[in-house]
Amino acid sequence: MDTYLAAAYWGPRRETVEDCARRASVFLALLSQASDYFTGWRPLGRVRPVAAKAEPIGQSQDALIELFLKGRNRRDIDGDVIDELGFRISVWNGRSDEEAASLVMNCGLYSPVSGLSNAIVLKLPPCFETTISEGQVRQVTTTLAEAWDPDWAFFSSRSRFNIERDRGPFLDRALYVRSSTSSPRDLPVNVVNQEVAHGHLFVS
Repeated sequence: MDTYLAAAYWGPRRETVEDCARRASVFLALLSQASDYFTGWRPLGRVRPVAAKAEPIGQSQDALIELFLKGRNRRDIDGDVIDELGFRISVWNGRSDEEAASLVMNCGLYSPVSGLSNAIVLKLPPCFETTISEGQVRQVTTTLAEAWDPDWAFFSSRSRFNIERDRGPFLDRALYVRSSTSSPRDLPVNVVNQEVAHGHLFVS
């Protein structure tokens, strides 16, 4: 059975923890409007039964600041914060296997090292394979674009993502591309194209 994911990526962009928390708060509020599965986010745990009993995270800017600060990368030797890697939060919705969704938010990274980027990755519940609507596809992708101002964002099956993941922007179900980022050249002629945020949203 195939599953879906939605993600947004952008290059080095230094932002404060307050900036990241503000974006995350807006994102979570908008995302919750797309499906009840995108509510009740709670911290990931090493053991699922324990993680399932964790209290949902607060979605205010202050609560998210605290979580982002806890998720900073640190050096193995002295434990010092690696400032250029930004801030990170990893959560899941606490539901059963078929309804489980997870979300990783990495913001404020400004390292020039090749291969590193800011990213928001939402793994959708397996049950979405048969229930997802075009409206939800459009809504989730638009939410990624509006909240995070990425270079590009997409909504795709995992199998298609595994094929395209190293090739840059691609279209499966939906693709957002910032105006300053090149769009794929092989888009279908009948693709729906609309202006969203600072770029264009393509829906197949």
